[in-house]
Amino acid sequence: MSTQPIIKKAIAYVTNKDELMVFTHTDFPDAGVQVPAGTVEQSEEPSEAVLREVYEESGVKGVCIIELLGIYQYNMTPYRNEIQECYVYHLELTQSTPSTWRHWEIHPSTSKNPIAFDFYWVKLDSSNVALAGGQGHFLSKLVRKIKNSGFSTNT
Repeated sequence: MSTQPIIKKAIAYVTNKDELMVFTHTDFPDAGVQVPAGTVEQSEEPSEAVLREVYEESGVKGVCIIELLGIYQYNMTPYRNEIQECYVYHLELTQSTPSTWRHWEIHPSTSKNPIAFDFYWVKLDSSNVALAGGQGHFLSKLVRKIKNSGFSTNT
């Protein structure tokens, strides 16, 4: 039995038709391509946390939750001594955004200084989106959903 603490995380797959909102860390490009995500606070439900994280990390308020795609566990060893219990949500954009933008997370959990993120949209295609830190766990499920909804992922 593992003695690692289990930390709840909320992960947001924000879509705009057949595109997925992603970002890179402006000052830390080696962190890879990511989607908005973060820790579920003790007083929150994962569904509340995912909306908060989208806003804090991207500055975008205009999203609505479509569904919880699933829950999985991700072992952070050797980076951190924790198991992340990840709640992955599909959200849809309800406001317009630029094709690219920079946003500063003002209250990041790992630093006292704001962190700059460079956001952009990528076509949702299972072959062209590789997310860091295990965040891609339910991407193929999302791609199937989008494809079945009538949005083409090949145009």
